Amino acid sequence: MRRTLLLITAACLVGTAVLHAEEWPNWMGPKGDNISTEAIAPSWPASGPREVWQQPVGLGYSSPLGLDGKIYLFSQVGRDDTLTVFDAGSGKTVWKQAYAGTIEAKAVQSKNPDNGLPLVLATPVIDAERIYTYGGGGDLVCRKLDGGAEIWHINVLKELNETILNWAQSSTPLLTEKTVIVQGGNNGSTCAAFDKTTGKLVWKSEAQTVGGYAHPIIVDVQGKSELIVFGNDTLYGMTPEEGETLWSFPWVNKAQVNAMTPKYRDGYLFIATDYQQGCMMIQLAPDGTAKKLWANKNIEQRFQPGILEGDYYYANSEGTLKCMHWPDGKIQWENNLRLGPGGSVMRAGDKLIVMSERGKLFLVQADPKGSKVISQKQMFDFSQVWSSPVIYHGKLYTMGKDSLVCLDIGLNTADAR
Repeated sequence: MRRTLLLITAACLVGTAVLHAEEWPNWMGPKGDNISTEAIAPSWPASGPREVWQQPVGLGYSSPLGLDGKIYLFSQVGRDDTLTVFDAGSGKTVWKQAYAGTIEAKAVQSKNPDNGLPLVLATPVIDAERIYTYGGGGDLVCRKLDGGAEIWHINVLKELNETILNWAQSSTPLLTEKTVIVQGGNNGSTCAAFDKTTGKLVWKSEAQTVGGYAHPIIVDVQGKSELIVFGNDTLYGMTPEEGETLWSFPWVNKAQVNAMTPKYRDGYLFIATDYQQGCMMIQLAPDGTAKKLWANKNIEQRFQPGILEGDYYYANSEGTLKCMHWPDGKIQWENNLRLGPGGSVMRAGDKLIVMSERGKLFLVQADPKGSKVISQKQMFDFSQVWSSPVIYHGKLYTMGKDSLVCLDIGLNTADAR
């Protein structure tokens, strides 16, 4: 009888773990909040989570995606923009497709002979049976999810008659019902929308500024949809259907880089940047207007998004982990983990998965009252670990300089003492 009860309990636990497993088909997950609903181990062994597999993948800062038992990663192999699909469990390559990098991209990369700037920075996005990638040289490619055959391929910079950004085209595409929206380059439209079935240009934004590096988002303002796009020195609210400007706020920093994805909820829009600029909270109204509520330097984010959970925002602020009350901006606490400005943060339960830009992985218990490091592991010997880790079916997929590593962080990896 006891053995039967144990088997039933174990089966229930497995069933619960399966129930909470989720797909991760786009940047920051299915809800765009970088919060995983999967159950993970409350701590790790002293040696760190068990490595399941590791594969060489080339260079880049794109984040992996997980769907239907597969891991998708966009990277730079040699000079080729390469999309590789791995079996999530074994790490074996399912398929791989690539194209030669553009002349414009090579020109930017020639400034970095030590490969300090790989030109694959944007994360792909999956929609039904298709996957879309945006390369550093402006190549927007739509492929079949099954096998990777190319459906259409355009160069956005050539279509818009623009030139490549100083740090290449780095913004992750945004899919709508009918279009794929991407940031533009120099000397033209801030962003543009292309038909996601054919690749044909649908509209160019009314705003004419240098494109930014942040992922565009669409927000709901009491039933009215707005497209939020960061240019190099201005934040815009636009109509998603035509790209017409509704409102704008100057947001200038010395590097002319706005790369952090804005965060929105219930009429409040939060933006942040680095380079001594700080952060700002904006209130949006359904009549298409916006007003600044406050601005300060309490949080400075270079490009990694924070986590908004309840009334609290957890973020890497120029290397320091901070918790901010939403929406008044009051700092609740800070924990200096020495993350570097490129360190990333994601949420699972009451834990944060934190990766420093020098490759140190942390498991942090965090709530509005404070934070505590539970476990840690030095994963990579590299100074630009900028790809965000992803939790997928009990595993953590994380990229270092040129390798993708799968770690087991499921409930069975807890540190038994």
